[in-house]
Amino acid sequence: MKYFKMSDFDSKDAPGSGANMRLGTVLKLDDARIMFGKAIVVTSGFRTPEYSETLKRRGYQVAKKSAHLSGYAVDIRPKEGLEADLTKWAAFLDALWKAGFRRFGIMGGAVHVDDDPGKVSPAIWRYNTTNNTVWAMAQNWFEKKAK
Repeated sequence: MKYFKMSDFDSKDAPGSGANMRLGTVLKLDDARIMFGKAIVVTSGFRTPEYSETLKRRGYQVAKKSAHLSGYAVDIRPKEGLEADLTKWAAFLDALWKAGFRRFGIMGGAVHVDDDPGKVSPAIWRYNTTNNTVWAMAQNWFEKKAK
């Protein structure tokens, strides 16, 4: 990998656990970074079941069979942020699509992507933190890509 270290994907409660990430997922993310042309921050990579439970207790939306638990998922954002800049959002999503991701969870200022072969693909969903304007743009973007 050119832009990431396996420790970037560590569960917050388990140093070294980033080694549980699927190589294909990590390589796609590296490709997305190249295509996006700007730094990408991993906000969550591999998760232990215990850390997933901690997130649930804190009120985060966490899927029971989250792709983070099997190393297929990452939550990411550009280093400079996205805010409600629809042009940045579209460029970021385009890079992720070109890299091969087909599952997108749109958050307030970040994106969940995964390539879990056991989940429906392509797919897009929103979180309770998603800006309505960003969500409308992301749905439109996705409809064009998924045709």
